[in-house]
Amino acid sequence: MALPGPGGDRERRFASHLDVIAELLDWFEQQQPAGVDPMVWIQAQTALVEAFTNAVRHAHATLLPPPEVVVRLDCTSGTLRLCIHDQGDPFDMEAAWSEPEEGADSDDGSEDLPSLDDDGLPILPMRDAHWGLIMLRKLQQDFGWSIRYDGLPDGGNVLVLEHPLD
Repeated sequence: MALPGPGGDRERRFASHLDVIAELLDWFEQQQPAGVDPMVWIQAQTALVEAFTNAVRHAHATLLPPPEVVVRLDCTSGTLRLCIHDQGDPFDMEAAWSEPEEGADSDDGSEDLPSLDDDGLPILPMRDAHWGLIMLRKLQQDFGWSIRYDGLPDGGNVLVLEHPLD
């Protein structure tokens, strides 16, 4: 069940279970402000589902009972900002983006994920754990999103995704 957070309707706490994704998406759709580019909105929705899934599967996997995932959405000052808070261990997203994929040849020294094969198609990761990293990197490189994953002073982390509103 989603509970309002300190930020009112724009912030919600969700149980750390994948079976609340429908509830998460319902809440997200209720937050859509008028005039937001539909492509930006669907990108935010996709990133939200991936980030929530990662918080549940990775950040909270060993925490019992699993803490809630806090989600906040703000559309102010010409920016859409989506924040997903977890209580997991620190994770260096920038370092993970720079690690070459297993089995991928990097002749050009490129550090971008994903690497491309001879036909220009992405070399897919062997594990599903990298799909979120690939998707977030694509949002950043090709669609103008600013993305960071920061540790919080009192513990936990926050994934912050920002996109300018035109």
